[in-house]
Amino acid sequence: MFTVLVVDDEPLVALTAAMVLSDAGFETLEAQDGDRALSMLAQRAVDVVVTDYMMPRRNGLELALAMRADPAHAGIPVVLVSAVPGDVVSRNPGLFAAFLQKPYGADALVDAVRSLTADAR
Repeated sequence: MFTVLVVDDEPLVALTAAMVLSDAGFETLEAQDGDRALSMLAQRAVDVVVTDYMMPRRNGLELALAMRADPAHAGIPVVLVSAVPGDVVSRNPGLFAAFLQKPYGADALVDAVRSLTADAR
């Protein structure tokens, strides 16, 4: 079973995404910001990170950059989700494995995560 870390400062959004992924067969963890996500990554193996862009303490871009700077987490694919346009993705080529514009559908989230775990099966 693959583990997905969902990072979002809006508890209902994080819970909903985690439930959708759990129903699709993934184990899920939740963090409220990028700092907490990095702490969780240090304690637990994760296969994919799904992160919001706009969060307090450490946003999704800062989280992804910190992950890439750490050899232990550099290979974990990061899916960025945001209500703002995806120009942060185009300005940082190769940093994010996928981008979902909020509001995104449950199928889009599951499809994005499945595509990133398909080769690891």
